[in-house]
Amino acid sequence: MKSNFIKYYGSCLLVVAALVSCQKEDTGIVAYKAEPKTAVGAKLVTTDLIATVFSDTTYTLTPGVSTSEIFYFSKKGYAMRLFLFEIDLNNPNVSLEVARPTSPTDPLGLQRPTQQAVYDDAAGHLVWGGTNGSFFNTTTGASYGLLYDNGVVRQTPVAAYPNFFVITKDKKAVIGTMPLQDDAAFKNNIYEAIGGGVMLVSNNIITPQTEATPSVNPRTCIGVSADQKKVFLMAVDGRQYHYSNGMTYEELSKCMIALGAKDALNLDGGGSTTFFTRTTAAFTANRFKLRNWPSENGGDERPVSNSLLIISK
Repeated sequence: MKSNFIKYYGSCLLVVAALVSCQKEDTGIVAYKAEPKTAVGAKLVTTDLIATVFSDTTYTLTPGVSTSEIFYFSKKGYAMRLFLFEIDLNNPNVSLEVARPTSPTDPLGLQRPTQQAVYDDAAGHLVWGGTNGSFFNTTTGASYGLLYDNGVVRQTPVAAYPNFFVITKDKKAVIGTMPLQDDAAFKNNIYEAIGGGVMLVSNNIITPQTEATPSVNPRTCIGVSADQKKVFLMAVDGRQYHYSNGMTYEELSKCMIALGAKDALNLDGGGSTTFFTRTTAAFTANRFKLRNWPSENGGDERPVSNSLLIISK
């Protein structure tokens, strides 16, 4: 709890400092400037979402994988935190895999993403980071939607969750929907797959949503480039006013398009939203660090039914 208090207090100071330092026009209206520091930040400020960038960093997590963290003030007047993995599948040593709970202690068979990572982590199969995965039944623990790992089908999609993300055996990333998974050639080429919620972007076009009042929540989503070789795995914190407020589906879609996604899919969010990285190549006990601040349980990870892990071989 102490670290969460420091994070919260520090965020408040940054917001106050930014507001004090903003230039004021003769009209008395505060003039914000969105000045990014990285290429990722420069792409995101092309949307109509960002008023002021507080911090903007990008670094190489492992060859073929970059990580970005951006703290900004939105044009709606809210503090926002965004976390992003860019995964280059052209790198022969990098892959994105589905993980499921191993030896879980949770009565529903659920497990925190970082714990799932510990069980999948091994020499020659290093986990470098990851997020939470598909939606799941909080009563039974069962995941929703298509699910494959290592070429083995674990679950087929249902009408309520028809959309999915796939890594094919020839190492291409695909976002699709029912009944594509029943096409014989496509089905036989699935290596990893995970179900999702609403489609955010389809063929470079934002997908209209049916919500009467768009909700703002913590989010996790995934996008794929036109050549199917770059994956954008993003998390946005929310439900914490002075720290980060969350996004609507439309805002999430705008970010995915700005980053370069041709197609994008919403994954489980809310209290499930998790974004973590590896801090050392050594197999130390605390090698996985939570980068975001989950909105429930004082910032602790929620046990989930599956996760997406970034692997180097």
